[in-house]
Amino acid sequence: MLEKVNELDRIDYLYTLSKKERGSIFAEILKEDSLKFVDIDKKIQAHWVEEAGFSFPSGHTFNAFLFTMVISYAIYFNRNRPKLRKLFFIPFIWVLGVGVSRVALGAHTALDVSAWACLGILLGMLFLYIDFTRHWLTLK
Repeated sequence: MLEKVNELDRIDYLYTLSKKERGSIFAEILKEDSLKFVDIDKKIQAHWVEEAGFSFPSGHTFNAFLFTMVISYAIYFNRNRPKLRKLFFIPFIWVLGVGVSRVALGAHTALDVSAWACLGILLGMLFLYIDFTRHWLTLK
């Protein structure tokens, strides 16, 4: 939003403010420069003002990558349906779509998404490292 109104230099200042104060600044920007945001839905604009937070971390991305790790593992190592093994990559296609959509919607930066995708993968691997979890997912 600040980039669109050529006030990106104010971003450091926002870190010193409370969420309520940031919201009022965003509301003021939307009010003053409403023509610059005419192509953005009013509900999204209201969401910007209401949230007025910072995008790090990306919870959607973290949860999606964690879920994908577990589901892909369960598909790949399921002994009851070995023919489905070839489909273990499908959740990864979905999760890449989730990550890209977070950046495309402007909710997060690529760094937010990448960092929390890595954390989701690592936590998923740790979760799958536990014998009980592997046994439960693969029905061995």
